[in-house]
Amino acid sequence: MSFLKKLFGGGEEKSDPLQKLGINLNEMVQKAQDASAVHVEIQTVTASDYMTMASAITGANREPRTTFVKKTTCHNCGGAKTLAPKTAYVYCDFCGSLTDYDFQKACENPQSAMPGPAYEQLVRSLQADIEAAKKTDDAVKFKEIQRQLYGKWVELCPNANSPRAKNDEEYRNQLVEYMAEMATINEFDPTYRQFADQVNRQTRAIQWSGTFPRPVASGETFWPLFETVSKQLDFSFDLMRDRGVIERHPDQAPESLQRRMAASMFCQGWLPCLGEEDSERMIRESGLKGEYSKLEPKETTLRHCGSCGGDLQVLSGAKAVLCEDCGIRIDVSADEVNCANCGGLISFPMGKNRTTCPFCKAEAQRMSW
Repeated sequence: MSFLKKLFGGGEEKSDPLQKLGINLNEMVQKAQDASAVHVEIQTVTASDYMTMASAITGANREPRTTFVKKTTCHNCGGAKTLAPKTAYVYCDFCGSLTDYDFQKACENPQSAMPGPAYEQLVRSLQADIEAAKKTDDAVKFKEIQRQLYGKWVELCPNANSPRAKNDEEYRNQLVEYMAEMATINEFDPTYRQFADQVNRQTRAIQWSGTFPRPVASGETFWPLFETVSKQLDFSFDLMRDRGVIERHPDQAPESLQRRMAASMFCQGWLPCLGEEDSERMIRESGLKGEYSKLEPKETTLRHCGSCGGDLQVLSGAKAVLCEDCGIRIDVSADEVNCANCGGLISFPMGKNRTTCPFCKAEAQRMSW
């Protein structure tokens, strides 16, 4: 009952293992459908494997990944991204808004979305309650359970989520509520469930070739599944738009960006299971084949995060930036302030005139005008 299953309709019925490959392909399909439900110890595709595939099909150069940045323009302030992000979540260099999602960056650490045994144990312990809520059409109870599951997933997989979820409790709660609401609306919509049933049938019908640990899904059987998932995603976002859920995304991300992030999860799951041509087509048709430009030296000013003390490289004209070390948005429109106790220079979190100095833990404040 994880995020991917709620978005793409993974059901309860399972396929039989194909003995000729020497593995349980039900497990392989489960990995492809739902990366967050896989034990780390049985992961068969390494991070370097993911990066090799992702680099070949997302439009990035073969030079080291850190020398390139995905081309994107902020939907909020119009600023162009020029500084390299540390995570797949691309925040604006000038206003700190979420502006894009870097699929290739997400593929650098494919295990980041795998919460492991603790999460799986929680799912098993709640399974009976989940089924009871579904059978009795108890959406309130179902959503309460989803909050528990997504809360645990965000806790155990910080690198699979926005850096804002690390220390911003309000943001984290909004994110969990947003995901739980989407899951509940999808689960109790009969048309969505029809899509989910079709996804299950088509997943079980996937034909495989090759040998463990690299069986390859047949494009002839994969593309009907992809088409159904795309239609299911379209329908889901229509539902969310009608219910006002899209506008409640904690980053106020535009719908097009939310869709790319949802599609990215499906693509990350299936990427190691497809041949090169099918992989490239999947990325292209999902809108994830971005353009990358080589990083050029930029004149920046060194600032210091008032939450964690981390260094911030700030471009001229920037008003706010996101500290990717701690996930707090920092106001850089005014000069830094010296802590009265230790003298350390700090830039304050947005909307705050008082904070705890990250260097000496004394209270620091700035003048409000």
